[in-house]
Amino acid sequence: MSSRNVMRHRATIERNSEAGTDPHGNPLPPVWAELATLACFAWSRQSRQAYPGDRTALVEDLRAMFPLGADLRQGDRIASIRDRTGTVIIEGPLRVDAEPQFKHNHVEVALKRVAS
Repeated sequence: MSSRNVMRHRATIERNSEAGTDPHGNPLPPVWAELATLACFAWSRQSRQAYPGDRTALVEDLRAMFPLGADLRQGDRIASIRDRTGTVIIEGPLRVDAEPQFKHNHVEVALKRVAS
């Protein structure tokens, strides 16, 4: 079975279209523009509870695979991941947290949930 047959999810990819700086040289806030909707397969490798101070947080290791040649970069954002019927299965936004890893028949990325 090829990895393409496994890619039953759809991810809406967004990229920061703002590249300028303010008068003090600081980067301008990101302006997210939709880049593409790509076939993918997303999963959670593990989740655990963390207890920083007096709070409880759920830490989840999300990953996704995309077809070879997918235009993905570190820092891109995924608005949501849906199944083939359009139902949201993983709420976004999610950030591509590291450089995409090129495997022999797909591209794999680590994802991090970010505040919208």
